[in-house]
Amino acid sequence: MSSGLLALLAFSPILLAAILLIGLRWPAKRAMPLVYLLTAGIGLYAWDMSLNRVLASTVQGLVITAGVLWIIFGAILLLNTLKHSGGITAIRAGFATISPDRRIQAIIIA
Repeated sequence: MSSGLLALLAFSPILLAAILLIGLRWPAKRAMPLVYLLTAGIGLYAWDMSLNRVLASTVQGLVITAGVLWIIFGAILLLNTLKHSGGITAIRAGFATISPDRRIQAIIIA
């Protein structure tokens, strides 16, 4: 297979996701399984990957996703804890005492 065709095949799952999510306004829970099946099919047939390798890559993706979701869950939990305990107000007041200029506050945070 030519490298141009392989590049087009590699880009096709991203294109399909964009079409389904943005163009057709499908929810992710409906669009992503189709994108996964396309990606797995391309891996199996275009790159001659074994089924074991595709399944192992799927499990690896799920493990990485679980780690990322764990971090996001912790961040949301911390944000809500700060919000309900008044910590956000205290942080905002602390930054206001440093400088009333929002640009300076942004530089300090960065």
